[in-house]
Amino acid sequence: MNRKLLRFLLAAFAFAPAASTIAQTTDYPTQTVRVIVPYAPGGGTDITARIVAEQLSKEWGQSVIIENRPGAASQIGIDFVSKAKPDGYTLLWASSDGLSILPAVKATVPYKIPGSFEFISSFSSYPLVHSVSAKLPITNMKEFLDYAKAHPGQMNYASTGPGGGSHLQAAYIAKELGLDLKHVPYDSGGPASVAVAGGHAEFTEQGPSTVLPYIKAGTLRAIVVSGSKRASALPDVPTIAEAGYPNLTSDLYYGILAPAGTPAAIVQKVRDDVQKVLKSPGMTERLNSLGLEPFGLTGDEFKTFVVNDLNKWTKAAKAIDFRLSGP
Repeated sequence: MNRKLLRFLLAAFAFAPAASTIAQTTDYPTQTVRVIVPYAPGGGTDITARIVAEQLSKEWGQSVIIENRPGAASQIGIDFVSKAKPDGYTLLWASSDGLSILPAVKATVPYKIPGSFEFISSFSSYPLVHSVSAKLPITNMKEFLDYAKAHPGQMNYASTGPGGGSHLQAAYIAKELGLDLKHVPYDSGGPASVAVAGGHAEFTEQGPSTVLPYIKAGTLRAIVVSGSKRASALPDVPTIAEAGYPNLTSDLYYGILAPAGTPAAIVQKVRDDVQKVLKSPGMTERLNSLGLEPFGLTGDEFKTFVVNDLNKWTKAAKAIDFRLSGP
């Protein structure tokens, strides 16, 4: 065989896989995209994921389906994506609980933050609402502190379970302010809120979308929000910093990630289109109605935020001497 022809054929065979990859990346998506939500249907993570999936389906002309894989405080679903083929067809929609908080309080998790993922974009943020039973004579943070100190060991706080944001935020408040409070864990924010509304616990730390119905019904009273700014859904409720405790500020978030090694062009396409959804007409109002705020960090900016948040929660967990064991 002619040597020039042989070299040409060898070069062509070597280029073919790369050319195929480039074509697949350029045409993405050419099939159904799965977005893994590591919680059961109906919660804030699931709701926001479905909002975005619906819009991406229209943008791409392909099905974008939500697959709920709950369990182990979101660890199961997150780990599933970390081990998925990095081709852009399995993505993760997660919250701060699984990315920043669980790794801070658990001795080991089967994925690494940030190494197991490509950080595509955050989407929205939310505070925790420090809500007390409306049966209590508490209308502000000072009255809360006075009441707690007058009833040591008698105030129960309801959480979404050990190691979640609602648990750590309340425990950190107790530690920093020298309060003797008792933890009562529930399976999710709904039952925890019902417990406080019914007088079975004194307060809870939950997202606005969870507690708003009870606040409107007059069974819960919002005292402060944990975020760096007031919640649009609760504009008259001060931040915890405004109440005099800026060190207790916490902003939680939702965002989308891909397995590490996903082609950069695919990551960028998903990022651009998620940002397009976030900036679409009416989206801010839709998020605000759920007690959420637009929060569109991208790429390294998003990754840095998550790592810093993980460090913050790690310090909080150490401060209250809290550690989760088990698988």
